[in-house]
Amino acid sequence: MQSEKAAQEAEAEAIRKILGQDSERKKREEKIKKQQEERAQERATRSSTLASNTVRLVNRPSGTTLTFSAGNARVYVYYPPAREKCVGPNCENSYKYRDSKSKLPICSLSCYKAIQSQDTTTTTTFDSLLIT
Repeated sequence: MQSEKAAQEAEAEAIRKILGQDSERKKREEKIKKQQEERAQERATRSSTLASNTVRLVNRPSGTTLTFSAGNARVYVYYPPAREKCVGPNCENSYKYRDSKSKLPICSLSCYKAIQSQDTTTTTTFDSLLIT
């Protein structure tokens, strides 16, 4: 029963194709596709042109961009402040971690150990001053 109905629909579709008539479903699909394309074009034009009183702020890792409308054709780029440097001896790297006790910026385990060894020597020196 269903196979006969499917065969009849396929036959009717073939006849419509031969006669140059599209099915209603295809017409709807084409209409929807056309509307989507038009909306995409509208969005693209809307995003590329700014209103006369518009300011756009874009924050990215590379920097912050501040764009004004066509009347003020200026673009300002503000770069984020430089990261703190590691406080380890003879270390120029930017920090990745912080010491939990002293809150000092450090970049690696070796710098952490170097700072800890400096801290223990200063505290023992300070303690010896208090005793005398």
